[in-house]
Amino acid sequence: MSYADEMKNLVGDIKGSRRDRTASLKALFEDTHAILADARGFIKEKSEELKEMARELREFLARGEKTRMEGFKGMMKDIQGRIGEIAERAKEVRVDAQKLLGQFDKELAEMAKDLRDFLAKSETDRNADFKETMKDIETRIKGIQDRVKEVFRDTKDLLGEYKEERERAAGYWAALAGKVKEEVKETIPAAEKEKPKLKAKKKRGKKK
Repeated sequence: MSYADEMKNLVGDIKGSRRDRTASLKALFEDTHAILADARGFIKEKSEELKEMARELREFLARGEKTRMEGFKGMMKDIQGRIGEIAERAKEVRVDAQKLLGQFDKELAEMAKDLRDFLAKSETDRNADFKETMKDIETRIKGIQDRVKEVFRDTKDLLGEYKEERERAAGYWAALAGKVKEEVKETIPAAEKEKPKLKAKKKRGKKK
């Protein structure tokens, strides 16, 4: 193949490739425009939906605000009513407490008066009981003192008897010791007389 033919074929390939790329780019642009158109349509649709939702929300909030205000007013009215009931009840309790305290003071004064009267009337009785109690205590103390004296007396007598017994025992033992001593003195000489005499042994001479 000649050089001219090769150049002709190369130019044809370049042109064909350019047409293909141009067609591809055109298709890509068309697809891009279609996608953008769909996106704009989607955004517009959603924007309308959001606007509708915002409108409905504003209407709902407006209606809810009115309802909330009515509910708040009703609640405040109920709270004020309860506060009034509590205040009235507190007033009643305060009045009842004052009455109760007044009655308590009155009863306490009566009790104090009764106690003073009782103490005044029973003073004589208490003195009599005290004297009787002291008399009984003195009697018991005297009995204890007498019993102590009796114990001392019995102890003294017992010690005296013990001393006499000890002296008699000492005399008995002294007499017994003297008697034994005399008997020993009498027995020793008699025994020496009756003692046998021992014979003297003869000395033997040594053998030569």
